[in-house]
Amino acid sequence: MKTINAKNSGTPARKRQIIEAALACFTELGLEPTNIKDIRKRSGASTGSIYHHFKSKQQLAAEVYLEAIRRYQEGFLLAIEDKAGAREGIHAVVRYHLTWIEDYPDWARFLFQQRRAEFMTGTEEEFARINAEFFGRASLWFGQHIKAGTIRRLPADLYVTFLLGPCQEYTRMYLSGHARAKPDEIAGELAEAVWRAIGT
Repeated sequence: MKTINAKNSGTPARKRQIIEAALACFTELGLEPTNIKDIRKRSGASTGSIYHHFKSKQQLAAEVYLEAIRRYQEGFLLAIEDKAGAREGIHAVVRYHLTWIEDYPDWARFLFQQRRAEFMTGTEEEFARINAEFFGRASLWFGQHIKAGTIRRLPADLYVTFLLGPCQEYTRMYLSGHARAKPDEIAGELAEAVWRAIGT
């Protein structure tokens, strides 16, 4: 995992450094056994610096989850918004998803394992805000292609189901070590299957 050099305890860079260190500790030690001392050692931050940004380990765990969502969604949007063609865009986001879980398995595994964790209580407003921005931007791209007739007009829920459903199922197998094929080996076939479901 990449680390960030940060000297000032109040900087955004220091906050990201603590979040990344927390993820590393949660991955290696487990969420419950990890304590602030472990995170302090891993991040190089002082205890005071950690508590400057986070009131508790639970709040820090929630921020790890939200940061994973932010990073994934921003990359997803960059992948799709960079493509003018509908089929090209669908292929791009499927490949992006598979590349992301391969490059950042710890982030991906944390998302899958902790999405219903108790520490997420109290994050509903921020979680909703992040998702609203994401789906708003994604809808603009899909909307223009639906209007142009290059993507089928379907109930809104089906776009998420067709696009992310197969990707998520493969992700579960990959992260649990049960996938027989590597992401790059199935990306083309999976992307084309999604395209056949929603493209014209």
